[in-house]
Amino acid sequence: MFPAFALLSGIALFCSGAAATVTTHQVNVSNDAAGLLFNPSYITAYVGDVVEFTFHPKNHSVTQSSFAAPCTPLQGGFDAGFVPVANGTSDASLPTRQFTVNDTNPIWIHCRQSANTAASHCGKGMVFAVNPGADGSSNSFANFKAEALAIGAQLAANATTSTSTAATGTGYRSSLAPTKVSRATENGAISLNVDGATLMAVFGMVVGLMM
Repeated sequence: MFPAFALLSGIALFCSGAAATVTTHQVNVSNDAAGLLFNPSYITAYVGDVVEFTFHPKNHSVTQSSFAAPCTPLQGGFDAGFVPVANGTSDASLPTRQFTVNDTNPIWIHCRQSANTAASHCGKGMVFAVNPGADGSSNSFANFKAEALAIGAQLAANATTSTSTAATGTGYRSSLAPTKVSRATENGAISLNVDGATLMAVFGMVVGLMM
């Protein structure tokens, strides 16, 4: 009985020691004077570690994505959903979400608030990573964030182009705006408002008859 008890005690001590090495990583999800961000931006974690996200005002998500598509939810990945937090919420009342690290592969995360618009939080650099590649490597956090910012810049450019087009219309229509022309007669000058398209059609007919 004694050897068996000693073995069981050893297992218990080993398990207790393993549990003591588990780290809970605190990550703040917020927008402040520094902008929209996760703080810290990335962490190094081991199997069994816990990542705890604390949500600050206003309304953000913690959504898994991929290195190749930082602002697109990863199919089958985790998503905390939107977590709105009112201004003035005390630190003790801030909501949290947790997940456990199952392996040491890189995990890429973004906030999907205002996705696919010029106001995209991800597009403004609100991204996070667990175990990204080292600085200078192809899958570094810096490269991940740069890709997210590039997506945001493209979304902003698309929005500007759409707004400009809506305000001015296409070049074709603006060039065919109604044109005022005058035709003199024996009774004086008569002013006619002729649509540009109509004018061009009449001109074409005249040219056709002359040929």
